[in-house]
Amino acid sequence: MSSLLERLPVIGSRFKRSGVRTGKVGQRPDIQGLRAFAVIAVILDHLLSWPKGGFVGVDIFFVISGFVITASLLREYERTGGISFWGFYKRRINRIMPAAVLVLITTVAVAYATFSSTRFMSTLWDGLSAFLFSANWRFAAIGTDYFQADGPVSPLQHFWSLAVEEQYYFVWPAVMAAVLVVFGRRKAQGGATRTVTGIAIGVIALGSFAWALHETANSPATAYFSTFSRGWELAVGAGLAIAAPFFTTIPGKLRPVLAWIGIAGMVAALFVTEAGVNFPAPGAALPVVSAAVVIAAGTGTSRHRGLSVLTNPISRYLGDISYSLYLWHFPIIVIGAAIFGDSPYFYPGAAAAILIMSYFSYELVEDPIRTNSWLTTLNRSRRKKERIVSPGYKYKALSLLAVAALTVSGAALARTTSTQSTPVAAPKPAATAAADGPKYGPAVTALQAQITTALAATDWPALNPTMDQAIASQEASPDIKSCGGSGPVNDAACTWGQPGATKTAFIVGDSIAATYTGVLRDIVNAGGDWKIKGYATFGCVFAADLIATGSITDKCTARNEQAVAAINAQHPDMVIIANNYLPRAVNGSNTPMTPDEWAKSAAGIANRIKGATGKIVYLSAPPAEVNIGECYTKVSKPDSCVSTVTSQWQSIAQTEQAVAVSLGGTWVDSRPWFCDSNGRCPSFVGSIPTKLDRNHMTQDYGHHIAGAVQETLKVQAIL
Repeated sequence: MSSLLERLPVIGSRFKRSGVRTGKVGQRPDIQGLRAFAVIAVILDHLLSWPKGGFVGVDIFFVISGFVITASLLREYERTGGISFWGFYKRRINRIMPAAVLVLITTVAVAYATFSSTRFMSTLWDGLSAFLFSANWRFAAIGTDYFQADGPVSPLQHFWSLAVEEQYYFVWPAVMAAVLVVFGRRKAQGGATRTVTGIAIGVIALGSFAWALHETANSPATAYFSTFSRGWELAVGAGLAIAAPFFTTIPGKLRPVLAWIGIAGMVAALFVTEAGVNFPAPGAALPVVSAAVVIAAGTGTSRHRGLSVLTNPISRYLGDISYSLYLWHFPIIVIGAAIFGDSPYFYPGAAAAILIMSYFSYELVEDPIRTNSWLTTLNRSRRKKERIVSPGYKYKALSLLAVAALTVSGAALARTTSTQSTPVAAPKPAATAAADGPKYGPAVTALQAQITTALAATDWPALNPTMDQAIASQEASPDIKSCGGSGPVNDAACTWGQPGATKTAFIVGDSIAATYTGVLRDIVNAGGDWKIKGYATFGCVFAADLIATGSITDKCTARNEQAVAAINAQHPDMVIIANNYLPRAVNGSNTPMTPDEWAKSAAGIANRIKGATGKIVYLSAPPAEVNIGECYTKVSKPDSCVSTVTSQWQSIAQTEQAVAVSLGGTWVDSRPWFCDSNGRCPSFVGSIPTKLDRNHMTQDYGHHIAGAVQETLKVQAIL
């Protein structure tokens, strides 16, 4: 075995000979600086939504983790001639669990005291999945879209990255052990062990990257959380550790040049990487490769010349506490936003809370437990001998102040440069516009009075259903939901109205159309000449292009084709189209469609049914800004949940108006049913919650506004 190890150079021996160890055992100052860079980027992104690519800090963490863990396994093999799975997992648990459990327990407890019951239960389940290292699959399974979530954001969503790492490390040590055992015993192979191990990790990396390209194109929400789509990032770090002997030959003068190229690449990634655009593959390649270049440049040397930006005591200390910073920042931001909303004190308060909790978490929990000899495989004397004193308190204080200053400065910049949603006054209804403003019928006028009263409320009234019940409710009744699934529509079961009705209207579109179906069903069931056929499909936008909407996307083409065929076969008197007004992307592109692209897609499918119907009507989506599931808490006030009409809504509305005109159809403005004339929209009207999330009205509110909707459609000569 000794002869084998002599022929098998490993990173651990290189470190010992070159004096790479600085700070705590096994730490490199440049890597600690990388950790600081990564965690600051993530915090700025989550707190300020600036820079736009700050989320790539997680990808940098993956590379670092892959490198450090693989290097540790190689050192163990060199020292002992094998890899102890028990020892490895014991060290991992000792390293990550104490602080993680503290954050999980604290977050769930605060969620209980703060959130609605529905959101608390969701957080509780998130905490359980995070504890079991399966958070990534939970968020993928429930259809979470990291960049465009419709439901409230979980304060524990960031635990997905820890789950990815631990799932990867459940497999990788076994792969390494198998390769090292099989090839380590073949003395004739000489130094082939490292080569074969490198080939193994190369295959994993290429396979994972190929899968990531496929999954990013077809299911980007799943790809973001998937271990299979993220494994290549950790594998790049592992490959660096395996190839470490090669990097020791890099000339000293070239090292700082390479390192700064890597730093420049990481900085560029913060500003050129866009949310949802070809991510994680190939979008994560720039930060991953850049971080790898920095690590490679510093491998095999103890002199990191010209890299004080990474190796200074402040950066190193922030790197030391980066794990605690990462754990605490997201719960503090999400829960803080739910409590304080748009308060000017939120940003500095959140920054201070993140730093304080992270400091004490690291100093009192994470580091003491991690370095406790009784809990590690290292004995006390060795730990005491090899550990070098961490940065002094003055550097710790400077580190915390530096991050606080950066965060507050970034907040000011972000608030100055970001485009804020502003109220947009409701336009005059086309059929009743007059110089003195919009004129409504008695039903809409009465509803507007209720909306005005609700906007003046300073405390939550007694609601029926309660806001908790509304948030937990379904978007549509069981009969409408059964018509809106991914299978064929049962035409007879999905038709409502009086038996003698002579006129037929189809309603098509996504979940917004499904919620409007309940309103229209109330109208036609009450009497009259109309019957309504529900061909809306949850998650399927009615458009010529296939719009990416999650797990149902691959079913949407068939559903839309079925609706088109039914319309062309039955020749209804009217087709009502309703889709959500959130940004949408063609499946496989991840790039939001421009207004012109949406107009072309909307008109494209409408032209296929234009000749088979008497009239095409576009029913606009409810204005969507504030998510009721997020803004409503046990400590919130009604004004925390007041929405405004966003520029995004206005843009799609103008596009649909133009499409309706080009088709000789009609566009119906939904704002008078949800908002006042200044574009302010309350979360309840009378005693009824208006929405259950960001976009969808509650069934109870649909019943409440049926009269106003009917009146509006009659005024515009639709019914």
